[in-house]
Amino acid sequence: MVGRIGTLFGNFNRHTFGYLAFVYPLFLIYPVFALFRKSDIDSHRRKLLFAGALFFLSLLMFQGSVVTGELKGSFGAWIVHWLHRYIGGIGVWLFILSLMTLSAVLLTEVYQRDLAEDFAKIKKFWDTLKERFSIPRQRDEEILIRSYLPEQERLPLAKTEHHTEPEDPSDHTPALQLPSDLESLLKSPVSSSNSVSFASDHPSRGSASHSIAQIEEEAEALFENIRHERDSAFEDSDHNLQQKKQRHSASTIIRELEENRVLMEKIEKGSVHKPKNFKLPKFDFLKSPPKKRHHVNEAEIDRKIADLLEKLRQFKIEGDVVRTYSGPVVTTFEFRPAAHIKVSKILTLQDDLAMALKAKTIRIQAPIPGKDVVGIEIPNKASQTIFLKEILQSDLFKKATSPLTMALGKDIVGNPFITDLKQLPHLLIAGTTGSGKSVGINSMLVSLLYKNSPDDLKLLMIDPKMLEFSIYNDIPHLLTPVITQPKQAILALANMVVEMERRYKLMSKTKTKNIENYNEKAAREGFEPFPYIVVIIDELADLMMTSGKDVEFYIARLAQMARASGIHLIVATQRPSVDVVTGLIKANLPSRISFKVGQKIDSKVILDSMGAESLLGRGDMLFTPPGSSGLIRLHAPFITEGEIETIVEFLKVQREVEYDPSFLSEPAPGSGSVVAAATEGGGDGDFDELYEEAKEIVLSEKKSSISYIQRKLQIGYNRAARIVEQLEMTGVVSAPNHKGQREILM
Repeated sequence: MVGRIGTLFGNFNRHTFGYLAFVYPLFLIYPVFALFRKSDIDSHRRKLLFAGALFFLSLLMFQGSVVTGELKGSFGAWIVHWLHRYIGGIGVWLFILSLMTLSAVLLTEVYQRDLAEDFAKIKKFWDTLKERFSIPRQRDEEILIRSYLPEQERLPLAKTEHHTEPEDPSDHTPALQLPSDLESLLKSPVSSSNSVSFASDHPSRGSASHSIAQIEEEAEALFENIRHERDSAFEDSDHNLQQKKQRHSASTIIRELEENRVLMEKIEKGSVHKPKNFKLPKFDFLKSPPKKRHHVNEAEIDRKIADLLEKLRQFKIEGDVVRTYSGPVVTTFEFRPAAHIKVSKILTLQDDLAMALKAKTIRIQAPIPGKDVVGIEIPNKASQTIFLKEILQSDLFKKATSPLTMALGKDIVGNPFITDLKQLPHLLIAGTTGSGKSVGINSMLVSLLYKNSPDDLKLLMIDPKMLEFSIYNDIPHLLTPVITQPKQAILALANMVVEMERRYKLMSKTKTKNIENYNEKAAREGFEPFPYIVVIIDELADLMMTSGKDVEFYIARLAQMARASGIHLIVATQRPSVDVVTGLIKANLPSRISFKVGQKIDSKVILDSMGAESLLGRGDMLFTPPGSSGLIRLHAPFITEGEIETIVEFLKVQREVEYDPSFLSEPAPGSGSVVAAATEGGGDGDFDELYEEAKEIVLSEKKSSISYIQRKLQIGYNRAARIVEQLEMTGVVSAPNHKGQREILM
């Protein structure tokens, strides 16, 4: 029956594979089908085929070990015999068990998904065959119905193509149901005795006319029923579509963040004291936001949710979006992963999700503190510009009683966000070029100017870059002109420490604990109150390069003690590296703002956590409020130089500036400051008290650079340079050559 070749092939199969020769051709159907459907085999199918081969090999070896006779399978028996010489009988059984276990693990990993897909395709193919066999009957009924309908009422025949893609039945328009009388008419046999012939010439015209009129009446009634059924079907379809939208919109849209609301409730509110002899700037100086703005609607949110869930499923992450927050710049989704999904797996997909969603960058907060969800922040296609005027005109800012209230911007749902510098009490800011750091600092300064007269607030601005704060020169709030030289900055910080100590002495004499109590007592007893002082340093890195030890000392000293005396620091830098933002500075500046930074390590330095590297720039920032370990994402308001110039001119016209020269003078001897110690004995003919120690270091270490002396003696750059010059005068080292290097002469 099979021929000589078939007989030989069958005998070879039985001899080689034993009993499995009767089974394995059936298992070859699936891989052959897969190869036929797809010429290129992906990694999943290769893994599936490899697992099947391992399982078949383990069965051959198992058969060769337990079966005797002709059908034991020579191939499996040979492998068992060969392995038995090296690993013994127990080793062979352990090897067989290992093969079965490995194949089972691989099969359970990929077999379920791939086989389910292929069985689904086979089921669709089978459904297609069944429908095609049933279509002729349906088309006959449709043709008969169309013969009754007028030409303008006729609907096109149903297409015979079958859409094999599975759809939700509720998403389609239901099939048109035939009226019962028409259906019975179709099902009843049509005899020749009661049929009406329109082609032949009937002898009885009256009877024919009567029959035609009766048929027309019945057809009209049938047409009315068909139209009613069709309209009902379309109404049901619209209802099903609405139900589908409701299912996709199951997540709750949040309009206010609970944690931000709690922080805003802590802001002191009440009647605001207005200065008597000074007019605060008007809101008309600031630009108004546009009346029409693009807001993310619910349909767009639903589309984003569907896209996000689809992309997460591609990475085998299941879960649901339970809450969404839509704001002017980003939309945040609270995603609750399935129980078996690890949070670390979601964190590693940040860049992949950004590419899949075609977003500039996304930020993943996993998990959100105090919640069982992961926060996924996706930028909006059209971001809104936040104007400072809308923050300053909000009731939140107007009713805040603290004179050091600062406008930070809006949160991720679009609500105004402010903070009290007294509660911070100092602020460390970082951000790269183009991140919006300078605009954010200007917004904070302008919000302080909108709250305070020169009698209530004094500013000390240090700008080593010479560009950022020059616009504020000569406003009456300044203690000194805007400082641009590092040496003057050191003197100003040293004298600020002296001012802090002076205030504490006066507060001790008046038995008051802080500046508020002191000013209340001053108002009652008639002595001069203290104004608040805010020290703003725009670029800390430049100061640390020239006089790092002194700057670190004074900033730490002020940050530790100056709060009660009404002195507060705002320190900003473009380079938040560990040599700029030292541990001593970080420990004393707990409140921080990070705009976009270039690297993850920069975010780790400034915030002690990742995330700032994923910000969008243009004022997008992360804020660590006082007393909270979490991060709050905010969007800083925008203010132009023209607006600042208008406000500055308004302030200048009212009062001339009165600078205090004592803040730029050398500290008095005996004040205890490092600068005073450095300047004492620094004149001509007097050697520094550390001269001998520096000389010993140079002679023993054979190094004479200024930075090396500075590090070894832990002094400022200027003092180290002066000591090296004294070493040159005494002949210990030579003058610097063209490369700046000095030779040791002794």
